[in-house]
Amino acid sequence: MGQSLHTGTADSAQLTPTNHSPDQQSIDLTTARTIGGDTIENGAISAFGYVPAYRRVLGTLVSVAIVLALSSPLGAIMISGSYQLTFAGYWGLSWGWILPNIMMLPQVIAVAELCSSMPVNGGFYWWAAALAPDRFARPIAFIVGWFNVLALATGLAAFAYAVAAALGQTLTMATDYEFSLAELMGLSMGVITLWASLMLLRLENVSIVMVATATFLGLSCVGFMVALPVTHSMQGLPFAAAADVFGKFTNYSPDWPETGVAVPFAFYGVLFVNSIWTAPAYVAEETHDARRQAPKAILESFLCTAVLGLGVCLVFAFCINDMDTIVADESGYPLFAVVQNHWGRTATSAFLLVSTVFSTIGGSGMLLTYATQVAAFARDGGLPYSSYVSRVHQRTNMPMIATCLLVCLTYLFLLLALSPHASDVVYSLASLASLIIWATPITFRLFAGDRWVPGPFYTGRFSWSIHLVGVLSSAYFLITRAFPSTKDSVPLNIIVVLGVLAVSLIAFFFGSDNFKGLDSAALQAWRHNNRHCIEGSVDFADILRQSTVDQMVNK
Repeated sequence: MGQSLHTGTADSAQLTPTNHSPDQQSIDLTTARTIGGDTIENGAISAFGYVPAYRRVLGTLVSVAIVLALSSPLGAIMISGSYQLTFAGYWGLSWGWILPNIMMLPQVIAVAELCSSMPVNGGFYWWAAALAPDRFARPIAFIVGWFNVLALATGLAAFAYAVAAALGQTLTMATDYEFSLAELMGLSMGVITLWASLMLLRLENVSIVMVATATFLGLSCVGFMVALPVTHSMQGLPFAAAADVFGKFTNYSPDWPETGVAVPFAFYGVLFVNSIWTAPAYVAEETHDARRQAPKAILESFLCTAVLGLGVCLVFAFCINDMDTIVADESGYPLFAVVQNHWGRTATSAFLLVSTVFSTIGGSGMLLTYATQVAAFARDGGLPYSSYVSRVHQRTNMPMIATCLLVCLTYLFLLLALSPHASDVVYSLASLASLIIWATPITFRLFAGDRWVPGPFYTGRFSWSIHLVGVLSSAYFLITRAFPSTKDSVPLNIIVVLGVLAVSLIAFFFGSDNFKGLDSAALQAWRHNNRHCIEGSVDFADILRQSTVDQMVNK
């Protein structure tokens, strides 16, 4: 992501000096330091009306590692698995994981296509505006952008709360100390603060941390899938029958006894655990050859999380002999009880404590990927003091002020953790906001016509149908996720989402005077060039490279 050409970049003076003129120096920085796909990508960013301000240091491996480090399948399933067990029993751990992942796949493919077409850090709000009719592009960009910023804060709060809950439950298991809601909220804020401190590292160093964390968490998942059934067998315990694991549906919820409501509730765990696959799209401007590598990372990270998660869920299912007793566990985290019953208190606490520490460190990648979106929106003038919020720190290669703003917003949303139904409010709020943000550009894609220009990753004649199914599945998840945790409780998640939307609308009518929106002329020229050139050819690269040169000289 770069600074807008309308405002320039405040950090350009910090770049390595040369003996060339200022214009020539800027051109050299844009083209000479990158080769092949990177040169074309930087040219595309310039063609959209921005000056590239990020070093492209990420590849597919790092992008997938960021997702795995964030999702932490084992720990996340142990936290959110109560939904699957409470509302569906054995069925929730098998089909309750498989079906929603299959239903989400069209969304994943659709987002990968959007990212391949327009690899910018603005992501969903930017795509929505680019695909919307021209007369609606500016209000859509602003309203969706504001909603996205506030939704990012809710998502960050949800994951910080999940990490804090996992850490709290692990400490409770080891010490018998019960954490109050206020203490969990404070612990969540501490997690956010830790993540913010890790952003002081260079992005190259953060990448190393993400790869190391993802490697450990992936190996711990595999190790768990071997160790738990081995222990189960050594204790002489019978494994659950496959007929029960894949065919026994039991709704233990006294609040929603209706099967039609219980089934989508059993899907909630997947919506929370496997929702970070969008991260590679948020750092497209830091990614080598983003038009190819970012979509690849999106698909690979989704599939990796889905497969690892399925393995974890099935291991748990086959190692549960008495589902009634496990679901009745008073801690609210029945899968923790399953592990403790097999490994004992000390070994379980030690294993989970180490895993939680790595999950906590890996969670910093979420702040990294989310802050780039905030900075992208500020780059278009969508936030107060946008020229400061959009700045990219030269050493760290990160938008530091945008990071601080997002941290402060997250602190505010964490106050929801004081609710008696804290976990459901925070988790469902994050899921609802994400579904709305994902569905918006996918919906506009259906009616975009010639405003849609496919990238290297494209499903051809199946594309439109895939996007349609993605919209329908998003609508299903959105409607069912709006149900409160009990029939008698107030749907706080809907109230907060509507409040966020109201704030976005108010901000547009009273605070959008300085919002430039997308550069429509640059966008039209980019579409024209893409339609009339063979992508990846010398002519196409020359056009993008010349676009960079011309705009920077004119500036």
